[in-house]
Amino acid sequence: MAKNTLQELYMRNEKSRGRKPHILALLTSHMIGMEPGFSYLQKLIQEDITLRMAAEEEMLTQFPLEELVFLTGNDDWISASLINDQLLDHFDDILLPILSFSLITDLLTLNEQRPLVRIILKALLKGKRVTALKAGGDPFSQYWKLKGMDKGPDLLKRKLNGQMAELKMLGIRLIDLNDGTDFTVQQMKKTVISDETVRFAYLSKLDQLTVPKGAIITPLARDTAKELKIDIILL
Repeated sequence: MAKNTLQELYMRNEKSRGRKPHILALLTSHMIGMEPGFSYLQKLIQEDITLRMAAEEEMLTQFPLEELVFLTGNDDWISASLINDQLLDHFDDILLPILSFSLITDLLTLNEQRPLVRIILKALLKGKRVTALKAGGDPFSQYWKLKGMDKGPDLLKRKLNGQMAELKMLGIRLIDLNDGTDFTVQQMKKTVISDETVRFAYLSKLDQLTVPKGAIITPLARDTAKELKIDIILL
């Protein structure tokens, strides 16, 4: 039922969009940091961007969709199961407003079996910006002090802090609640389809090669594709 509602909301909103920076916010639940995440999302709807939301199934069992719409101020939701490669290419940024311990761990272990992690890893590998609100994972933040959760062992806090540093090394941008964030559309490096790319597809027993819109296809690659009877399909 939740999935059907998400699909209906997505299709309704998709019909009337102009081209603005497209941001996909991926939500998960956490023991700390959920209020800042919801607050940040409410502020973002004032920006000149298109902000879409997707939540893990577990979160949807904890919060009815109507409640999430109220908490985030946004009714533009997508089922995470609908986010395929083609749809992901339309987003300029991926936003993680709630950075849970389990999400951090699964990202650092490259656990692509978890749908949200698979989406994030694909986005990083496609060269997209991934931004995370660090309130849920930063043990030295003022928010943790406010919640009375800054009194844990130094070893635990150092480990959590070290994980935040590893997220940065993966290419994830970490921000505070009050940080201004640039969500302008960035110029992506174009994918180049070469003769070698086509021959690799042939050796992989593919008869079609799907490439992103705007990719540069070399003349030799086109000739090779014709010779090997491989169709080049633009997304």
